[in-house]
Amino acid sequence: MDQKLPRWVEPALRLRWIAGALGAALLALIVTDQPVDLGEFAAYGQRILDGHLSGIYEDGWNQAGPIQLLISRLLMLGGSAGMPAAAVRVAVNAGLTLGAMALCRRSGTGRGTGAALRETATGLLVLLWLAVPLPWFGHPAELAIPLLWAYASLVLRRGRTVTAAALLGVSVAIAPWAVLGFPCLLAVTGLRRAIRVWVLAGAAGSAFYLPFVLAGNFNMLGHVWAVERGTLVRQLFPELTAVTWELRLVQAVLVAGACAVVARVFRRQRIVCAAAPAAASLTRLLTDPVALRYYWTPVAVATILGFALLGDGERPRRQVLALLLGYLALVACVAAHQVPGSVACLVALVALLVAGAVRRPAEVAAAGTAGVSRRRDSAVR
Repeated sequence: MDQKLPRWVEPALRLRWIAGALGAALLALIVTDQPVDLGEFAAYGQRILDGHLSGIYEDGWNQAGPIQLLISRLLMLGGSAGMPAAAVRVAVNAGLTLGAMALCRRSGTGRGTGAALRETATGLLVLLWLAVPLPWFGHPAELAIPLLWAYASLVLRRGRTVTAAALLGVSVAIAPWAVLGFPCLLAVTGLRRAIRVWVLAGAAGSAFYLPFVLAGNFNMLGHVWAVERGTLVRQLFPELTAVTWELRLVQAVLVAGACAVVARVFRRQRIVCAAAPAAASLTRLLTDPVALRYYWTPVAVATILGFALLGDGERPRRQVLALLLGYLALVACVAAHQVPGSVACLVALVALLVAGAVRRPAEVAAAGTAGVSRRRDSAVR
């Protein structure tokens, strides 16, 4: 494969890390969209630091967890009028780009041109999302939620139950909707053990909100969402004008169910640690009564994570499908087509997973030959 590439490709690939960092920094300076709610969240974060907990959740519109409020305050250091400082934007953009490329390198086994091309493709996909601009179109702290879901699955596979529960609890402290991804754990363990982790994680997540409940004026659960045009909820129930927390529970069952199915059915695949979060994020988009662009943030993270985790030893068609899934999500976000975009991405996700579950004829033949050889050896013994 290396011989078919133009001569200039290999020297250019050597500069991929420098180019990724420079591109991310340049986008941070050029694309200056003001993040949704970041200024208000940062103000609440400062109130937490000052010890004034009462009233932070008095207005139901604030559905951000306390950790998200504190992260927002951190991101606004040196910023003004709801816009983070240029140095913060540059640092975050470069960190996201280089972090994704580093993960792609770590998950791969090769070190040749093919591996370099995968790292470059990962970095390019991140740069395209930064141009949208992710995470600066709103709620940048929620980038961490699908990563925490995936990492909780990995540490639980290693037998670290308390750590996995703590990670999920932190995700809930970033935003309450993070409970939708708890079924990701079914990819690495059975239902009984998963329930134990969920209980611990729920207790840990609730503990972050308890001081605000005790401080008084806690009305987070009283919020009502207006059903927006173009959403699936409006199409299915045209007479429904508002969604309460009770109806959100119905959505939660659908989202968590989709996540659980993907996690359990495709649990033998390495990519499931990203696919289950992607399923949860996309199903949440599809069933949500509100159409907001920053809802694509966890989808972007999960799809990039999926391509990075796929590994360079996978079949080319799976790598193409994983990359296609990332670009489909990007196009759907830019086009603001929440329902058709999420459906298209879910179809691509299923195709990616099924492609890994179906064995090639050569693999089946090899497995059959190995089975015959083992039987012959047994007979000889």
